[in-house]
Amino acid sequence: MKIYTVIAFFAVLSFADIAATAELPIPRSVPGDKGKYFLLEMQKNGDVVTALHKRVGVDSVGYTKTETNCATMQMRELGYSEESPAAIKENPTKWFDLVPGSSKSDLANFVCKQ
Repeated sequence: MKIYTVIAFFAVLSFADIAATAELPIPRSVPGDKGKYFLLEMQKNGDVVTALHKRVGVDSVGYTKTETNCATMQMRELGYSEESPAAIKENPTKWFDLVPGSSKSDLANFVCKQ
């Protein structure tokens, strides 16, 4: 019984503290993008998920903070930086529809299933 309790505790801990424990790879639905995407942080508030993700490209690394409304499957960008997550200056965009197969669509599908 203690084994199951410990396993359940760590499963909850790793989900709640994504930023502190790991960079979770975000699966892509369409091949072709040479970048790799990783979820660094996420926080759910009702139907809205705030996420911080990293794109590691061929010659640059970028950090984007987004909000996704999982009920409507719309997103808005809160900010972007190529320096670090701490360097993101929030300047929210308007909510927009997601393009199937895009990296933002894959991000939304990933965080809304968590």
